[in-house]
Amino acid sequence: MMKEIDFNKTILKNGLTIITSYRESNVFSMGIGVRVGSLYEDEKNNGISHMIEHMLFKGTKNRDVDKLNDDIEKLANEFDIYTTYHQTVLTIDIMKNKAEASIEIASDMLKNSVFPQREIRLEKNVICEEIKMEQDDAEEVSFLGLYRATFPDYWYKYHIAGTLKSVKKIKRDMLIEHYKRYYVPNNTVICIVSSYSHDEILDMVERYFGDWQPNELKEPERFSRNFIPQKVIRHKKGIEQTHVIYAFDIQGLSKREEAALALLNKKLGAGANSVLFKELRDRKGYAYSVYSSIDYTKNIEMFYIYAGISEENLKESLTIIEDIINRFINQEVLIDDEVLNLLKESFFTDAAIDMESSSNLVDYLLDGEMDYKNPLEFQNYLDVISDINVDDVKDIAKKVLKNPVIHIVLPG
Repeated sequence: MMKEIDFNKTILKNGLTIITSYRESNVFSMGIGVRVGSLYEDEKNNGISHMIEHMLFKGTKNRDVDKLNDDIEKLANEFDIYTTYHQTVLTIDIMKNKAEASIEIASDMLKNSVFPQREIRLEKNVICEEIKMEQDDAEEVSFLGLYRATFPDYWYKYHIAGTLKSVKKIKRDMLIEHYKRYYVPNNTVICIVSSYSHDEILDMVERYFGDWQPNELKEPERFSRNFIPQKVIRHKKGIEQTHVIYAFDIQGLSKREEAALALLNKKLGAGANSVLFKELRDRKGYAYSVYSSIDYTKNIEMFYIYAGISEENLKESLTIIEDIINRFINQEVLIDDEVLNLLKESFFTDAAIDMESSSNLVDYLLDGEMDYKNPLEFQNYLDVISDINVDDVKDIAKKVLKNPVIHIVLPG
């Protein structure tokens, strides 16, 4: 089993949450999460959270764009930043002696960005090219199409980056309003893994973030989705492969069921030893990319089977996938105590390897806090995994592997 994770948590007077975990290392790993993403948008400003992600690097009250990027370069590494449906996250891994400098620069970006008009015009062009590039990614397009079919009345059906039309309509005053509303300390979490003590980190963070003023927050609309099993076939020009997704509803699973599903996923499609991989790739040669995965994003909550295949092999590939699903439901795939113990060992090995990385530990602690969960919840989850028995895995297969949304994208 993994060693228990030690961490400390403090909430400053302005609402800023700070989590630290001590690890003897010369590397300083930091993640800063702001609870804002595309779910905090509407049709008029779709893509604005993602655009702000880009604009954070385009100048502050204290640094113009060149000075800001020069100072980041002096850290001898880059800030990485990304936007999801629910959050925007800034991360960096640097040498320990650059820690305070990185905290100061991050504070300047989060508190003092100015959104120069010229940079907005330039970055709109960059984002439009990014959207076009993603439109050329058939797997990405397939999942977006799946969300459009599954969530026809909700915002998950829209792209996080927005559309070419919506991005072009975003104005500077809209960016500033969104930034001031959500980029506030009571909506932000800072997580740091390093060999600094918690008190030393608090001292540095308070020095640069202590004057950040909180604001009243507007939560995104909540909804109860209606998962409707269906088969959707679409065509896309300019692609060579057919892309198949089976999506199964997993909303409302208990913690024990989630743990059983994690082990089922390993056997069904997560990795080169999985049944899907062996059948579709190793034995038939029909797919290069074939896998199953679990998505617990709030309100999405689906279990996926994905395969990229040639159109001429589509009919037989669908038959194979359906056969594999039925074999798991009917308990024709061998999962006995020996197999289950190997699945658990593989799961624990993956988790232990992940936690060896300071940046992965930052991600893990940050994700838990951003979702208002106990950062040790994953530790408890591992205990549940240990307790899963063969019947649990068989039961979850019967419960989950039924009534899918099947989404197929064909060339042409």
